[in-house]
Amino acid sequence: MHKIKDQVRLYLGDEGIDISQYADAYKQDLARSWHSSDWSAVFVALQQVQVVFGGDFHPFAQAQRTHLRILRKIAPDRPIILALECLFYEDQIFVDQFQQGTIDEKTFLKKVQWGDRWGFPWAHYKPLFDFAKTRGISLLAINQTVDERTGVTLQARDEFAAKILADHAKNNPETLYYVVYGDLHVASSHLPRHFRRFAKARPASESATLFLNSESIYFQLAEKNQENQVEVVQFNEREFCILSSPPWVKWHSYLMYLEENFDVDLEWEDEDHDSWEFQIDHTDHVSDMVKMISTAIGVQTDANAVEVYSLRDPQALVVIKKILKNEEFGLAHSLIQSDRSFLIPQRGFFYLSKATVNHAATLAGQYIHSVLCGREKVMWNFPEDFVRFIWIEAMAFMLSKFVNPKRKAQSMADLKKQLEAFNQEDRGREPLLLALDQKMLELLSVYAGQLKDQAFRPSDKSSYALAAKFIGEILGDRYFVLYEKQILDIDSIRALLREDLKSPDFTNFYYDQLKKLDQLEIEGRQ
Repeated sequence: MHKIKDQVRLYLGDEGIDISQYADAYKQDLARSWHSSDWSAVFVALQQVQVVFGGDFHPFAQAQRTHLRILRKIAPDRPIILALECLFYEDQIFVDQFQQGTIDEKTFLKKVQWGDRWGFPWAHYKPLFDFAKTRGISLLAINQTVDERTGVTLQARDEFAAKILADHAKNNPETLYYVVYGDLHVASSHLPRHFRRFAKARPASESATLFLNSESIYFQLAEKNQENQVEVVQFNEREFCILSSPPWVKWHSYLMYLEENFDVDLEWEDEDHDSWEFQIDHTDHVSDMVKMISTAIGVQTDANAVEVYSLRDPQALVVIKKILKNEEFGLAHSLIQSDRSFLIPQRGFFYLSKATVNHAATLAGQYIHSVLCGREKVMWNFPEDFVRFIWIEAMAFMLSKFVNPKRKAQSMADLKKQLEAFNQEDRGREPLLLALDQKMLELLSVYAGQLKDQAFRPSDKSSYALAAKFIGEILGDRYFVLYEKQILDIDSIRALLREDLKSPDFTNFYYDQLKKLDQLEIEGRQ
């Protein structure tokens, strides 16, 4: 992890003394004594305050998803206003227009100059905006435009945001203000202190703070072998730290973000070179993860065989077209269009759809699985190969959790909620309907001993790939949980990875594994 952080510092340069001093307050807060806690304590605290200060690590999507998960839990109970650092005060009118639907997403991003002024990936924050729009939650722009980042301007921004929050909270005493702001800003002597000063002794001064992913706390838990069991620690009744990710995952995400954006700048600055020469090469990231996972499960793989392409590389489609048949190219192209990473093992082709740690780790997992099971097939025929593709997704997701043990799979309840958001005629429903149908078949197999054919047949065969991802991630997560609980040992994991996908009896193997998995989970609860 230190190597990754050193690379991040190379991009960012040395911080000034004033910024280091500003950061010290955050470090001191996290150095206090704490004890293991749980989510129930967090939600009890949130019911008793009017303002929540949630720490944010901007380039790491898991940070924003953590706040989204909390908001989903508390949204039904009380009115909420979501206050965001990513929105600047003078753009409030555009924020309101976007949430009201009077301007579209493209216009909104242009009006607020998202790329130039905020700069971090819109895709990370979009789920928060979508959730707010769906639930009728207002968004509050609280950031202040400054010329440069110094200790003085950081404090000035804290005061600016605190004043807006205090004024709003005074006028809406029943509303919960949920603030998503950078990690350093939520230190007790920064944004929360200024808020209390402006709010004075009014009830609105009651606030809670949610820090995210402290490295020091994570490694203290690791010394007790509790780093994957504890998700919440508590400093006092109003201050918590949520541990939703190992520290190296967030720093690796930051490095991938910096490298990608640094190379984009090179494209524009050097017009004498073809832009493809300056595209970011994610091969090293995926190769490192292949090594990490291989070491964790005790197998040997050739990490040097990794060559990763991405959508930003114009050579990607050219290479795919050369190595695939027409029908295979059609499926590969649909995977690219649906923003899916994938692997063509016998051709040494790796496609990374998103520059995130989870996507890279999943791709590394697909490669290791392909080596161990001797996978030769380039692409798959659907519906015949549906369960094989589910198994590939399951093994890749399971292996990715050796990089990020706190990564979460969507539940069947999540899929049902997504389905409710679609219109009856929308073809986007097909992968969800197919996944739910497959899950019903699996339940019939496990509990009734019945092995039936798929009842739902999508009109678009690419729906099989996405449905396989949904089901496979749930299955892979179940296996990893059993491994963490020491119900499955590493030899059992390797045996699963080596199962021959070419076997004509693979479908029976798959459903037999579901029965065994269910039994192991029952035994684990006893």
